Amino acid sequence: MLKKILLVCMAFGLVGLPVGAISEEQKAGITDNCNTIVENLKKVQHNDARARVYLGGYYETILTKFVMPLNLRLVENNLSAPELIENQSRIAEVKATFMSDYVYYQQELEGLVGMDCKKEPEVFYERLELVRKGRKKVERDVMKMRNLIAEQVKLVGELKSKI
Repeated sequence: MLKKILLVCMAFGLVGLPVGAISEEQKAGITDNCNTIVENLKKVQHNDARARVYLGGYYETILTKFVMPLNLRLVENNLSAPELIENQSRIAEVKATFMSDYVYYQQELEGLVGMDCKKEPEVFYERLELVRKGRKKVERDVMKMRNLIAEQVKLVGELKSKI
């Protein structure tokens, strides 16, 4: 039972081992529980795809229906707000990075799910480590975007108090 819990935790990135440091017992655990691990990874893949669609749409909406129209309106009214324009650029940049990093992560995860972990548990584990790193990058992108959105709200509040 403990082995199964460890393997599920490994699949979700909760427990990590250095690459190449996989023991015979862990190899056997991966081999024995391959189907369960792959099914759990498929669930993660499905949930992450739904999250990406939601977040991508959310970021696009914020950028095109809030940030950009506000900056255009400020320019039309000859009001200077360089910090809002700079934040718009950063939001657009992080959105593009998020999309790119997510595509890379999803491709790696798809390759991992398609592997036969019974035949090559070491290679499977190494690929799992790459997938974890990709997922962490996506997570950092989401945090950056949250911070930029919070910054946008703060800057708009400051602008509002000046006008």
